[in-house]
Amino acid sequence: MRRVVLVLLGVVVIGAGLGLLKVGHAQEKLVVVATTEILGDFVRKVAEDRVELVVLIPGGMCPAHYDLRPSDVAAVARAALVLHHGFEPWMENLIKSSGSKALVVKTGDDWNVPPNALQQVGIVLGALEKILPKDALAVQQNALAFQKRIEELAGRLLARAQQLNVQEAKVISQAFQAKFVSWSGFTVIGTYPAPERVSAQLFLQLVQLGREQKAALVVDNLQSGVGVGARLAFEIGAISVVLTNFPGAVPNTRDYLEVIAHNGTQMFEALESYRRRP
Repeated sequence: MRRVVLVLLGVVVIGAGLGLLKVGHAQEKLVVVATTEILGDFVRKVAEDRVELVVLIPGGMCPAHYDLRPSDVAAVARAALVLHHGFEPWMENLIKSSGSKALVVKTGDDWNVPPNALQQVGIVLGALEKILPKDALAVQQNALAFQKRIEELAGRLLARAQQLNVQEAKVISQAFQAKFVSWSGFTVIGTYPAPERVSAQLFLQLVQLGREQKAALVVDNLQSGVGVGARLAFEIGAISVVLTNFPGAVPNTRDYLEVIAHNGTQMFEALESYRRRP
């Protein structure tokens, strides 16, 4: 009798152990690496908690100036999917040095313009469908819902721009924000590169252009480094505006939608301030 009890106990223990192994295996998630917080937000919106997400670059940093860490190489080495924009100068070396066998997908840039963001969400969706085939329907529904929210926000921003007749406002913009500024309806009369590439000659040309065209706003890009725009605005007599490319860099920009809403509000409020001047 005692032997039977011991055998039964052994079966129970082994069964419980196998059950724990099955649970542990079921809870294991595929790793998705996103180079930026924008791509990380797209993954969160589409995949929700179905993957383990690793974002490499903090929202306040310029991807071109980011220094890779050993933990980044380790994350890519165990990833099932790596998402990047295509402008990260170290991407190819990162994949090679990690020995990663992950699916590597380039999404493109200029996500500040909502129509481009819609396309990039679609690219992220396609990549996630490949590594999560059993969850394809769920991630498709999530992507469609997210794209709808982007379209609704874009509609509200364009409606506000029309109310303010922003096309009358002339703007000099940092290059990375110029497409968003133009999409919003403002008239972009000139652009400038990252601060380290703005020569004294270019600065003086932009000052002359801004004065002649009576530029209302000068737009800086936070992640590229600010300062040039503020000095230009001072010399021209325009309003200085700082926009952000990525979530988390300024308060109340936790995701893509909040970034675009923030940037639109900054532009509209700056224009209203300029028009209130005597």
